[in-house]
Amino acid sequence: MAIYDDRITCLFNRLKHARPYQMPEVHFHAEHELYYLIEGTTKYFIEDELFLLNPGELIFVPKGTFHKTSSNAERILLMFDEEYIDEGYQKYIEELTENKHIIISSKHQNKIQDIMYKIEKEDIKQDKDYINMQKLYLKELLILISRHRTTKSTVKFTQSYAAIQDVAKYISSNYATDLSLAALASHFSITPNHLSKQFKKVTGVGLNDYINITRISAAEKFLINTDMSITEISSQCGFNDSNYFAAVFKKIKGITPKKYSLINK
Repeated sequence: MAIYDDRITCLFNRLKHARPYQMPEVHFHAEHELYYLIEGTTKYFIEDELFLLNPGELIFVPKGTFHKTSSNAERILLMFDEEYIDEGYQKYIEELTENKHIIISSKHQNKIQDIMYKIEKEDIKQDKDYINMQKLYLKELLILISRHRTTKSTVKFTQSYAAIQDVAKYISSNYATDLSLAALASHFSITPNHLSKQFKKVTGVGLNDYINITRISAAEKFLINTDMSITEISSQCGFNDSNYFAAVFKKIKGITPKKYSLINK
């Protein structure tokens, strides 16, 4: 099940996995995440999209977006919220949200690396006003990514990966319908057992957990943007029992639907 990660995270984090690593749970947090792959391989599952990263590529995860990663890699991770960027830079966040997988042309990759290392140096030395320097470098990074990113990835998924991504996208678009294992297996002409195993293998998320996460994400929008009752929203998002909906919502979001609505409206 997805969890809210409320750990206090600094802007910069470098990590190298000595052996294959898979994040134990789908999670989301209140900061944007910008992941830069130095070496190795990484697979990202973000909402209903799968991404395979090569060294020198980046992935952007908007705040509040559930995701999970598995890798055997060295990476740099930048986590930031609006405190680190001015309002004028929101257009770059919107660009990244629209196209999360970032490929930089080879002749410009050194520029991206240099800024990453400057942010890291500030993090290590922590001289006077180092956070302000990091903010400046982050803004420069966003501009350079916008300037020098190339077209979308040409990575070709295996047949099994492509099939599971189709299942994830179907669930995301049809969260209010019957999404039982039997119904999904019939729709995609796959045996229930094979579908369940492959979905978990490819995404790292159990099928039922993914359905609940998707439905709760949809419920968030209803809670913020409408005056519908909890019971109505529960039904609109594919839950037959409003009490069960409330329990799942709290497990995933860490707060009841009613409190979430009051806080975010």
